[in-house]
Amino acid sequence: MKKIIVVFLFLMFFKAGFSQLDGSWQGVLIQENKDGSSSDFSIWVSIKTDGNKINGKLRSEQVPPPYYKVSEIQGKMEGNKISFEETSIIKENTQKGFFWCLIVADLQYNEKENKLKGTYYSSNELCLPGTLVLVKSNKTFNSNETEIVESTTLDEVKKLLTNQKSVIGKQFVLTAVTFQSAKYTISPISYSYLNQLVDLLIKNPAIAIHLKGHTDSDGEDEANFLLSQRRAKSVANYLIKNGISTGRITYEGHGESRALAKNDTPENKQINRRVELLILTQ
Repeated sequence: MKKIIVVFLFLMFFKAGFSQLDGSWQGVLIQENKDGSSSDFSIWVSIKTDGNKINGKLRSEQVPPPYYKVSEIQGKMEGNKISFEETSIIKENTQKGFFWCLIVADLQYNEKENKLKGTYYSSNELCLPGTLVLVKSNKTFNSNETEIVESTTLDEVKKLLTNQKSVIGKQFVLTAVTFQSAKYTISPISYSYLNQLVDLLIKNPAIAIHLKGHTDSDGEDEANFLLSQRRAKSVANYLIKNGISTGRITYEGHGESRALAKNDTPENKQINRRVELLILTQ
């Protein structure tokens, strides 16, 4: 009887472990270039487990938009080891002269950090291998066209709302939000700016937002991705703490993959270290 109970508990434990993988993940694909450098690409994965089997979708995007692809993935889980491969492209908008690499990934699940990390490769010899890092996302996986955004400012959004104009698709940098060096703690000098944002969201309860964190190229690629994600989350937490519903806010990090300027001067690096806010609904 004891043996049966132990086996039952063992199976229940791993069933619970499998279910922790279900949902949306967001991360960075770190490509190892032939010259020794690396290139980062944002990536999104939706996972559904069935026993030890994995099914889902993977999304890649080219920068600048609107180019993207969504593919089906299949794989399996053994203990804390996860493997999957892209089997087919089901939706795409591909730039002329470009092609998509379909990858095979071998990852390990870190329960403490709720993170998947490992290596990937492609059967296409033109596609370079590298590292894949994923963290759980609070944003629903997007199978649709890439959102086309329009850059603006917080002040301009305020004017548009005053004039009862649409602000959906407007995106702006939180220009006065700064963090301690290499940390995700918001500097107190940023609070007055963030309080303006809190006031705007309270007065316009139908607005939902998406926060995007970015870094410069200093430091390791994975560390930059995690830092950018945590900085976006810190802004989300500040807004939630000050009365904004969690259901109105999603966030993600892009690390150094979406630089606005070359990372060749201190001024340009400062431009690239940012959190952006995209208005989703109004």
